[in-house]
Amino acid sequence: MAREYGKRICATILGIAALSALMAGCAATEGGNMPPPIPEGKGRLILDAGNINELNFFVIDQETEEPVYSFTPRPSPMSPSAYERSVQKFRLFTYLDPGVYTVVVNTDLEQDIIEIPDVEIVLGEEKWVPVQVGRFMLNVTRNGARTQVPFLVLDYQMRTVLGQGMTSTQVRHFIARPGIYKVRIEMLGSNIDQIRDVEVNMGRVTPISIELSPSVDESPEEPGGGQGP
Repeated sequence: MAREYGKRICATILGIAALSALMAGCAATEGGNMPPPIPEGKGRLILDAGNINELNFFVIDQETEEPVYSFTPRPSPMSPSAYERSVQKFRLFTYLDPGVYTVVVNTDLEQDIIEIPDVEIVLGEEKWVPVQVGRFMLNVTRNGARTQVPFLVLDYQMRTVLGQGMTSTQVRHFIARPGIYKVRIEMLGSNIDQIRDVEVNMGRVTPISIELSPSVDESPEEPGGGQGP
């Protein structure tokens, strides 16, 4: 009898533990980054960009060729005050009427815009659309401290300038299509000319570090302080 009673107590405890785990899982899902239920009469577009949670993107109705949605949370790559927030809520989704759309994604390279046509949105369903983008982080330091300098991004053969940006004294990521690029720091009026390869991959951040010599931008003084005879 005592053994049966003990079994019932153990079963009750296990049941309570299982229920608690289920409720915790539901709470975690509701409080996480997953989108809420789909509104009536709509379908949901979700962009899958690896570990990137925010992109500047537009949605265009292919029948009317009119934009129906835009979201541009990312600042210009040339912004001197922009930095990467430590926590980004997943915001790569929107609700659309059933139809066929083109998704346009702006990378941080002005000459590289990604267009994804023929995205069909079905009533009450989710449409996951992969976006081939990755990130790189350019850290430029002088005397061990990060510094702000402009830079160019070129194709690997260095024939075409694809975009430009500004480094930050804080953590900052730049978004580009996967591939191998050249990053160049060239400052007129000084002897700074640094070039680095960068391989951008989807789902990860590629770091690049450049250390500038303290004296690279200092012109040697002429004899006599630069004064003539």
